[in-house]
Amino acid sequence: MHDLADKNTYVGFLFMRISPEYFALGREGIHEVSAEHARDLGRFAKQLTHVVCTGVNGKYDQVTMVEADTLEEINAAATAFRMGGKARYIEIVDIVVGMKAPPRGLANRSSQPG
Repeated sequence: MHDLADKNTYVGFLFMRISPEYFALGREGIHEVSAEHARDLGRFAKQLTHVVCTGVNGKYDQVTMVEADTLEEINAAATAFRMGGKARYIEIVDIVVGMKAPPRGLANRSSQPG
C-alpha cells in the first residue's frame, strides 16, 4: 500500500434483486417497509454514504453504494440490510468492495524526487 492509503475510504456496491411481492405492497406498504428499513440502518447514517442507483442490467433491480472508513462498517451495514425489514423483499445477490484511490497527482508526489 502507498502512504496515502490510510486516508482512503472503502466503497461497497450491493447488487440487488427486488421481489414482485415488494411492489404488490403498494405505495403505503412500500413506504411502511422503507421507514422500517431507514430505522434499521439509521445507526450507520454518520459513517456511510448511501446512494441508490438504477440498474442498467436486467440481472439487478437496484445497486446501492455504501462508503465507510472501515471494512467492518460496510460489513455491519450489509448485515443490517440483510436482517432488516426490506430483506423479505430485496435480496443482495452480489457485493463488490474496494478502496477509493487518491487523486493521481497525490499518489505520484511521494515517488517524485524533490
